[in-house]
Amino acid sequence: MKRQTQTNERTWRFRLAYLAVLVAIVPITAWNGFVGQFNAAMGDLLFRLRPGGAAAATRDIVLVAIDDRTAANYGPLPIRRSVLAKGIARIASGRPKALAVDLLFSESSSDDAELASVLRGFRGVVLSAALDLDGKWILPVPALRQHATIGHVHAAPDPDGVVRSVLLAKLGEGRRLWALGLESAAVALGRGRPVETKSTLVVGDISIPAPEHAGRSITINYAGPEGSFERVSFSDLLGDKIDAARFHDRVVILGVSAQGAGDRLFTPFSSGIGMSGVEIHANIVHTILDRAFMIPMSLPAEVLCYVLLASGCMVSVLAFRGLKLIVVLAALSVAIPAGSLVALSNNAVWPVGSMLAVFTVAAGTAVAGEYGLIARALRRSEEKRRDYAFRVQAIAHEIKTPLTAIQGSSEMIADEIVPDRERVEMASLIHKESKRLTHLIHTFLDVERMASGSIQLETQPVSLEALCNDLVERAWLYAARKNIRIEASIQPITIEADADLLSFAIYNLLTNAVKYSPNDTTIVLATAVSNASVSISVTDQGYGIAPEDQQRIFERFYRLKRDRKGEEEGTGIGLALAKEIVVQHGGLIRVDSKPGAGSRFTLSLPYGSQ
Repeated sequence: MKRQTQTNERTWRFRLAYLAVLVAIVPITAWNGFVGQFNAAMGDLLFRLRPGGAAAATRDIVLVAIDDRTAANYGPLPIRRSVLAKGIARIASGRPKALAVDLLFSESSSDDAELASVLRGFRGVVLSAALDLDGKWILPVPALRQHATIGHVHAAPDPDGVVRSVLLAKLGEGRRLWALGLESAAVALGRGRPVETKSTLVVGDISIPAPEHAGRSITINYAGPEGSFERVSFSDLLGDKIDAARFHDRVVILGVSAQGAGDRLFTPFSSGIGMSGVEIHANIVHTILDRAFMIPMSLPAEVLCYVLLASGCMVSVLAFRGLKLIVVLAALSVAIPAGSLVALSNNAVWPVGSMLAVFTVAAGTAVAGEYGLIARALRRSEEKRRDYAFRVQAIAHEIKTPLTAIQGSSEMIADEIVPDRERVEMASLIHKESKRLTHLIHTFLDVERMASGSIQLETQPVSLEALCNDLVERAWLYAARKNIRIEASIQPITIEADADLLSFAIYNLLTNAVKYSPNDTTIVLATAVSNASVSISVTDQGYGIAPEDQQRIFERFYRLKRDRKGEEEGTGIGLALAKEIVVQHGGLIRVDSKPGAGSRFTLSLPYGSQ
């Protein structure tokens, strides 16, 4: 239960770690230049996919286009102002609500008087002004502007060259002008200058969400591609092919649409060729008169949206696996643009690019994090499988030593030349070793439970001298077969330890020393004390261990090539068990050895600060 609790704690700590990473990278993902352009591009796509883009105001707007046919019939561009005067007079006879002229009259002409005379009789005219490269206004000549309202035609494309918004107010030379489209809408509504607040412009009963801090900018709600508004040719108008009654109570916008005129800009609906300026102005007027204002998602709503997206990804990854997870994530990825399209149909602008970016990063982070957890769980499962095989073989390995001693003693008892006194002694040792075998099995099970985290060390004061002397006596039977002497140099020290498990580790070192030492040699078991630790060493005169093998011998199942080819049997797990026991005591185990010069294994345990 404790190990399971620790595993769960590690799992949630890991999840909190990658959640923290996600929280850190979401702002970078959602708000950067690249994603901003992605937002714009996705918004353009949704504009083109949006059903029913045209609205009521498109029927109240008519364009009079100075097209290629007009240029062919009435001379090269710009058209003479006397010709323009005739056309404007024809439009005025139809009594439109407003006439916006998207043409610049910055230079005097001999025809100005004629054009001024027409404008004087028609008070609903809005003429154009533009800013030059020095930030100065290019205004109509005085003879004309005194009879009209002036509106700027300044275009402010986004960094990718697409016109998505318009500055309703523009400042130059200390003079501020309203946009041509805004002035046209105000004239059509019979209103004067807009009333300003910090967050809006009010024209009549229309409140335009153009905050001061954003430069009085609004997003243009394009009705559709070029040709969404009724259009007549200026040439047809001059040729009496158009009934002036078509302009009655409508907003008329007069401007150039000829292909070579250069008055074209890219919009969300552009494909290879820009949209004419006159059509863009028509879309601005339509946006205002129809109250079709594009409302961007507020910052708090945007943050909440990203939190919900990231949470949805996390929950999906935690709740589903395999094909179900793929289906759920695919559904979320489709729901984002689909929901944005529905929102756009209701004039709400969602940051669909940022939402997709956050979704991708959140899903990727969650999937990668959970994959890491699964990979770790698989590794732990594999380790548990190996541990199980290790412990199964370990018990066989450890049981073999006392069984060998019992077998040897029983064979000696059967020998007729053995005196009766020694037979009694050997029988006693056999009984003692069989009891130790039973105890060994219980000890092994304790080691297994300790490794799994289900058992704690049962530490108590232990006399190291008594414990080691008992181990030497037990190892004597095993060493006697090879006529190996075991000497002990043990100080009278008391330490805090689990006596059974520590005995298990030291006895393993003693039997290994016997196993890998030649006949007629000596093994020394000794202790030494320092300020903070006690060392227990087992030194033999055996074959020694090569430097490249000295670190690996504590790995489970690792055996030296010499041992695999030799007569001594083993599984390579005894030292691994000894190391685990020492580590559980807060100590260390090391080996000092040279080939052919024997080995010294040392256990270092905490001492003096228990």
